[in-house]
Amino acid sequence: MKWSTISCLVSLATQHGWEVLHMDVKSTFLNGQNKEDVYVKQPFGFIVPILEHKVCKLKKALYGLCQSPWAWHERIDVFLQKSSLVFCLADLSLYIFQEDGLILTLAIYVDDLMLIGSHNAKLEWVRDEFCSQFDMSLLGPLALYLGA
Repeated sequence: MKWSTISCLVSLATQHGWEVLHMDVKSTFLNGQNKEDVYVKQPFGFIVPILEHKVCKLKKALYGLCQSPWAWHERIDVFLQKSSLVFCLADLSLYIFQEDGLILTLAIYVDDLMLIGSHNAKLEWVRDEFCSQFDMSLLGPLALYLGA
């Protein structure tokens, strides 16, 4: 996410009186699916007696794996495109929906989402879609974003 994108979006929202919502995806990387097989040693304290030499196959991405950010990005990208939002070529963490004068933008920084739009009903619909797909924290109107 580019700082110039954040500044531009907040400026547009302020100028047009649009609502700006802040959301957070809980356990972000656990939402991604591994494309390749990943095996790990049995975790300390959970080693199965007699099977100490066996390993565990991960079903989901975990924090610390190189594949986890990519798996999360792919999952959210597919979800957003199914919801008719398209990514912006100038900033690939920005998704836009535009139809009949209705504008909605979604800026993503890992698990922090900034949702801005010209129509409150569409904002609520996108928010509800997110909540149906992911475990979310709805942080309300944007007050602080990425520490700024």
